[in-house]
Amino acid sequence: MSFGTPWLLLLLPLAALIPFWQWRRPAAHPALAVADLGVLATVARDQSSWRIRLRWLPAALRVAAIALIVVALARPQRGLAVTSIPEEGIDIVLALDVSGSMAERTQPSGGGIGPPRIEAAKDVIAQFVDTLRGDRAGFVIFQGRSLVLSPLTLDLAALKRTVHDTESGLLPDGTAIGLGLSEALNLLRDSEAHSRIVVLLTDGQNNAGDIEPVQAAQLAKALGVRVYTIGFTSRRGSGEVDETMLRRIASDTEGAYHDASTQQELAAAYDEIGALERSRVAERTFTRYEEFAPWLAAAALALLISEAALRATLLRRFP
Repeated sequence: MSFGTPWLLLLLPLAALIPFWQWRRPAAHPALAVADLGVLATVARDQSSWRIRLRWLPAALRVAAIALIVVALARPQRGLAVTSIPEEGIDIVLALDVSGSMAERTQPSGGGIGPPRIEAAKDVIAQFVDTLRGDRAGFVIFQGRSLVLSPLTLDLAALKRTVHDTESGLLPDGTAIGLGLSEALNLLRDSEAHSRIVVLLTDGQNNAGDIEPVQAAQLAKALGVRVYTIGFTSRRGSGEVDETMLRRIASDTEGAYHDASTQQELAAAYDEIGALERSRVAERTFTRYEEFAPWLAAAALALLISEAALRATLLRRFP
């Protein structure tokens, strides 16, 4: 139980002061002329009647009615359901390097031979898409050039199918990181989402395209887009990716850099990015209440009607 305007409950003591005020108020002693002393004798006999004993009842009904009105104005209520929804959600573009080197196999954490990098990346991205709720996502691939495979969409099932069907060789080979990032930013240029991000995964160094990655990062910064970069290599510190450049892109756009050498580490990186972005998005909370004020107001009205009826009939004062 809660109250919509609880400060109005401070008026409750005023209801208790009403009988005290009436008790302290000097009683009037009007003169009454009667021709028959028998009337006075009848009145004297009625001093011990039930009407005299119940003369306090109308005042009590009025006090109770006033108290109910005050409580009704304070709006007592009971919450029935609470719903939280994102303020505006997230628009996210997933940029994936599909160059020839992504066909190399990963090293699973338990030893042996893992799946090719591109297959591991596709599985992890599909799992990441499953975690999105009310968010739009787009998909960009890059090799020697870049290509949009899915614009921003809420149809995440279709996006997952596109990710699973992606193969290397659709574009001239190479690693155009700057072009891939620029293509992703193009999808977010007109977005009005509260949070706009790019998650860019690569296993190599920029060696193609006419846009430098740092230049694309400055464009992302101007647009207010955060860029998360991921270096997916056979082993950490191998020099296969330009970590300095990827860290700078992330730092300049208030994103973060992650490195991974196994599919498990890659999944952990995407999970961390998703959790961080969801924590940035405010939520609105809506609560549906059951209001008791109408019932209390009706009860107060019934008490006031009862008081008026008693004063006019059974407890009517003499004469």
